[in-house]
Amino acid sequence: MGLRPLSSIKKIILHCSDSDFGDVALIDSWHKARGWTGCGYHYVITNGVTDHGKPFNPKMDGIIQQGRQLREIGAHCADQNLDSVGICLIGRHHFTALQLYSALPTVVHILGEFGLTWDNVYGHYEFNSGKTCPNMDMKMVRAAMYGKSRIKP
Repeated sequence: MGLRPLSSIKKIILHCSDSDFGDVALIDSWHKARGWTGCGYHYVITNGVTDHGKPFNPKMDGIIQQGRQLREIGAHCADQNLDSVGICLIGRHHFTALQLYSALPTVVHILGEFGLTWDNVYGHYEFNSGKTCPNMDMKMVRAAMYGKSRIKP
């Protein structure tokens, strides 16, 4: 896992875990099992179900967990990791209201910190046509987030 200057960050890429459960520790173990150094995302946003067979825990819904540090190059989108921040929402096709509520200030903070606009927010599928991740229409996501945040593009 290499380091990069923070000034190299030019985009945010949203992902889904393609699982009904998980947290940063579980994703870390999955990614290590693939031979990676650990969790490839910079942030993971939980859905309240942290492991297979565990019940929903409302205290774990919408929690923003740190994966890699922003200075660390991610491992979440082929050919895009050097200049991007990866944010993963736990889930497949449906996300909780608290996950979406938590994603907004996270994205807004990164946009402001690095002087980016809503045009710099992507879904994984926008770089890899073989993917559907994060299983959301990113045009609608960008419009909704922009409308809720009142940040000018």
